[in-house]
Amino acid sequence: MNLFRDERGSISVLVLGLSLALIIAIGLAVDGSRKALAASRATAVAEEAARAGGQALDPHALADGRTAHVAPEEAVAAAKRYLAAVGMSGTVQVQANRVAVDTTDSVHTVFLGVVGISALTVHGNGAADLISAG
Repeated sequence: MNLFRDERGSISVLVLGLSLALIIAIGLAVDGSRKALAASRATAVAEEAARAGGQALDPHALADGRTAHVAPEEAVAAAKRYLAAVGMSGTVQVQANRVAVDTTDSVHTVFLGVVGISALTVHGNGAADLISAG
């Protein structure tokens, strides 16, 4: 009579649970850092798009020697061209001499796809203010 049962091929619930917890922890670390990098990039792109829009000054005001101000339609177009060039979506708003850009991007996960999270969405924002000397 064999007092020990044959346990080949069996796995304990504890080992299975710990393995799943370890995969989730690694996923949070790896995919969390990827999300942070993507958010940083989204903010950098928003800031650069706002600067590009801020370069769209009203040429008539400059030619007449008046205080420079942002030409709203040209500023929006310039910022959107920049966003399209880097492949990111976003919105552009012009208020007085301020160009504000909000961006949205997503990053695909590496490990969290195992638990059903295939992508993470990030947002960034930036603004440029035209300051006249004098």
